[in-house]
Amino acid sequence: MFLAVLSASAAQPKGILPGVRRIVFVGDSITYGGKYIEYFDAFLATRYPERRIEIINLGLPSETVSGLSEPGHAAGKFPRPDLHERLDRVLQKTKPDLVIACYGMNDGIYHPFGEERFKAYREGMLKLRAKVANAGAKIIHITPPVFDPVPIKDKTLPAGRDEYASPYEGYNEVLDRYAAWLLQQRKQGWQVVDLHEPMNRHLAMRRAAAPEFLFARDGVHANETGHLLFAVQLLDFLRVPAEVDMAVIDAKRKRVQQGRVEPLKVDAGGIRFTWRTRLPLPMDSKWDADSVKLERVVERFNQHRLVVKGANADTLRLFEGDKLLGSVTRVELEQGIDLLRFTGLSSNQRAAELMKLVTQRQVLIKDAWLSDVGHLRPGMRPGVPLAEATRKAEELAVKVRQLAEPVGLELRLSAP
Repeated sequence: MFLAVLSASAAQPKGILPGVRRIVFVGDSITYGGKYIEYFDAFLATRYPERRIEIINLGLPSETVSGLSEPGHAAGKFPRPDLHERLDRVLQKTKPDLVIACYGMNDGIYHPFGEERFKAYREGMLKLRAKVANAGAKIIHITPPVFDPVPIKDKTLPAGRDEYASPYEGYNEVLDRYAAWLLQQRKQGWQVVDLHEPMNRHLAMRRAAAPEFLFARDGVHANETGHLLFAVQLLDFLRVPAEVDMAVIDAKRKRVQQGRVEPLKVDAGGIRFTWRTRLPLPMDSKWDADSVKLERVVERFNQHRLVVKGANADTLRLFEGDKLLGSVTRVELEQGIDLLRFTGLSSNQRAAELMKLVTQRQVLIKDAWLSDVGHLRPGMRPGVPLAEATRKAEELAVKVRQLAEPVGLELRLSAP
């Protein structure tokens, strides 16, 4: 099997995507936007700092895998680009080990369901898979995200029209069928991440409590919370470990039960120790907090916990060095405190800095690769020459790797 089944030893660096050194993402403008790719890149950098996995975003706005384009697309300025016009060059130039593809949003060209359009989508997917296989790479498909007519209800059109200058109001039902077909291909051995149904479900659950909730103001292009759902489903599909790191200290017996903790000192002044730990996945401040809770992002992918048993006070103050981070109770410590809640903690600050560098690198390299590979989509900003971009990207990658190295947290718990 291509995907390793992760066990309790999954934290080892080879526990995910064995043999993969370069991943290429292809898709439309949502993929080009790329926040979910940046979150995925940051996860790999922080969770597997020993690995060297290069991620290239080659999403192209307006693109389809079906080769279709609606009449008057982009006010008649240009037809939708077809992935297959550039796919051979993408594969030849990037030489990926793994391709991750997300198509469908544009492939029904925002019309009601039509069998000819659906056939073109299916044939385009089969052609994509064949070319990736011939290039010696693996492929993972992602079902299309949701189309949400609610934010643009005044611009959608009903069924029964000959032309659709604006999206069909029931277009998400078309995407339901496209996603269902992709999922059916799992029986043929396809690796398929289901994004569509989880996004449908999440949107319905959030909107039941907060009718104003949305993923995309234009019904199509997901915001940061929408991209979080992309990353969540991809990480879940890859069965990544939930735990960043955990330290367990028995203060009463002055023992370390888990974690790279030394030295440990327990006396009348409190509990002092240095914990060498990996960084957590950076938590984007633009994620909707209720969505983060609903998806159990911390519990599923980002557990960074400190457990202290036998503390000698009901309430203690937590310090890193001389910096007061906050107060915790003995009960909280016994159960394990979530270190993500302390924004001033150096591991969280380093993770946030790492995220900025990952974003800089992704923005730099995607435009350079798009320009180098070539495409027929007008209006794209030109990238710097690929050789220059690669050099600058490697400089950023070195900084990311340095930041991603395990950090020694000098922590102290003391009574008020």
